[in-house]
Amino acid sequence: MPSIATHSPIPTTPRRLIITGGDARYFPILQELITSIRRFPALSQITIGCIDGGLTDAQRDSLQQQNILVRTPRLFSNVSQRALRKRPNLAIELSKMWLNELFPEFDTLAWIDADAWVQNQNAVELLFNAAEQEQPSLAIVPELFLHKPFRLRWTPLPLAQVRSILYKNARLARLPRKICRSIGVRPTLNGGIFSLSRSAPHWARLQQWQTIVLKHGKIFSSGQLSLALTSYHDRFKTSFLPSSCNYLGPWLIDTQTNQLCEATFPHKPVGIVHLAGYDAMRLDHTVTTDVLGLDGETYAHNLRFSCMQPFPKTP
Repeated sequence: MPSIATHSPIPTTPRRLIITGGDARYFPILQELITSIRRFPALSQITIGCIDGGLTDAQRDSLQQQNILVRTPRLFSNVSQRALRKRPNLAIELSKMWLNELFPEFDTLAWIDADAWVQNQNAVELLFNAAEQEQPSLAIVPELFLHKPFRLRWTPLPLAQVRSILYKNARLARLPRKICRSIGVRPTLNGGIFSLSRSAPHWARLQQWQTIVLKHGKIFSSGQLSLALTSYHDRFKTSFLPSSCNYLGPWLIDTQTNQLCEATFPHKPVGIVHLAGYDAMRLDHTVTTDVLGLDGETYAHNLRFSCMQPFPKTP
């Protein structure tokens, strides 16, 4: 009697989405992020979504003509509407913890802040792959304080008080002291770039923590704190990615290739450049910062995607 053949389910490719957000003022760098992604053939077919944090009608139309999915932020009845009217972009930060509801038609959701841009496509692929493991994982980069010192406050006695971002924000949110101490000494999980499967169990916990934090804590830091609490305190599966996937400095440049490189040896090219904290540079092409070249010289550079061209050496 002939055997009956059995067929395994045909594996399906996850529907991937890169999401960002912006307002009218930051529309130019949001557009630069999109351009930096789509210049790579391997990334050009990935759908891009945008949360509208105060775009003009013309900017919104421009994005839609580029096949960008534009969605309105999630509504939050428990958040000061006065604060949101004053700073509409805060709704973008709040919505990061609800991407699974805002974009339900996709399987893997990768968030990239508008003040970032992609220099190496492999970083984006790594971001997706880390989230698409058999057991869903939060893919995120821990800040290891290469670009800024760990915050301490020295007392008159030979003692120091921890003043890390996580500790400060957890205290402002009036979380239990045990939790504040536990996460306060852990690296900040930068919420500017992360990836997570839409079906991952993390979302419900992220949203619960954000609701708790918003009772007393800051709106802007509520998402980042929720990510840390879900990962460190609740121990949901987290895949820590290298700093190259969310590079914040220190800045080095290879003048032969005109690429920004990691500060750590062997100075590989950065994957995703994130200009967090460079407020003036993000709005003005003429603003520069000193960047050390691999040749030992110092150069004046604006680090935006559209400005990565040779600049004169610093006198």
